[in-house]
Amino acid sequence: MAKNIDLTQQIVADFAEGYSNFGLNPLMGRIVGLLIISKDPQSLDDIVEQLEMSKGPISQICRRLKERGLIEKVWIPGDRKDYYQATDDIFGKAYANQINKMQDNIEIAEKYLTMAQSMDSEDAEFIKQQMKVMKSFYELMDEYNKKFVEAWEEKHKELME
Repeated sequence: MAKNIDLTQQIVADFAEGYSNFGLNPLMGRIVGLLIISKDPQSLDDIVEQLEMSKGPISQICRRLKERGLIEKVWIPGDRKDYYQATDDIFGKAYANQINKMQDNIEIAEKYLTMAQSMDSEDAEFIKQQMKVMKSFYELMDEYNKKFVEAWEEKHKELME
């Protein structure tokens, strides 16, 4: 049993670091790490106990993870507590969330490209060029992301059969 606890702690710690590396709250990573390796749904109290943290921040982060579609509330008959589990395709959903953030970069490039096009100066020409490059970069990335999502959906379906 001690080996399972040690493995759980290592996974939770690595997910915390991974989320932190993406600029996200490490507690999000801890909760996701815990839930993806939990066979059964976990109550807030279970999560608090296993992560040895306060209930308030865990509840708040669980709400945010639920809003992002990474975890879901589960009803356990006869129990009034809130239980959570990782969603079926948590990795695909996390990737989709990142893709949506990249879409913002296309909009930023378009906004400043339009503004620079209405100006007539050497600086405006440089800005136009940079915004064209930025827009092209993220549009190409978007094309590849869409292809990847399609391929992942097929692969995920195979893995779940």
